[in-house]
Amino acid sequence: MKILLVAATPEEILPTVTWLREEATATDRNVLTFPGCSIEILFTGMGPMTTAFALGQILRPPLPQLAIQAGLAGAVDRSLELGTVVQVDRERLMDHGAEDRDGALLSPPDIGFPFSPPFGDDGILRMVGSGPALPFPTVAGGTVSKATGSAASVSRLREQFPEVQVETMEGAAFFYAIRSRGVAGLQLRAISNYVEERNRAAWQIDTAVRNLNKALRKVLQPFLGVRAEQPQPTAS
Repeated sequence: MKILLVAATPEEILPTVTWLREEATATDRNVLTFPGCSIEILFTGMGPMTTAFALGQILRPPLPQLAIQAGLAGAVDRSLELGTVVQVDRERLMDHGAEDRDGALLSPPDIGFPFSPPFGDDGILRMVGSGPALPFPTVAGGTVSKATGSAASVSRLREQFPEVQVETMEGAAFFYAIRSRGVAGLQLRAISNYVEERNRAAWQIDTAVRNLNKALRKVLQPFLGVRAEQPQPTAS
């Protein structure tokens, strides 16, 4: 089985990459081989443009059977605690189209350009097929080129996209690429901050990265074909 592991930046999944390199039976640059699968690691850079380009370059035959995107996200839904790992199963573009005179976003259909597959008629990119049951909340994502950081922008986002629970900068590009190529996918995000007036001091990046990598390791372990580490007994 061939798996593609995607992240915007190395820092987001460094603990997982370190672990994978230690467990691999062979390595060829960013391709790691295990008894049960091979995993190719791809860092796309931040944002939808670099992500789309990187995936367009790498998603060529032989295609992976599974693509996993992992990273951090901001929570629009305040019921999601910081550090929570979520599974994003649908995405939309939240700054794609035209700006109206009152600042509202006009979608492509609003200006005469209907959405085409793999977008739904409602502009949403959805994961298809049923993968393994995972113990993470399933949420709706929205992708932006510019992270939301003002009260006015937050209010506009909530009004125009009330279903969106998390904000990402690469999710829609990932979904678009793998849906276009017919590759099964999984997007895991850990909540590092709330989508509010920008307040970096309130972000919990270390906690989010730690939890993301714990979750990613649990997801990948069954594919590797190597025994999981057993906890060491404690001295009594």
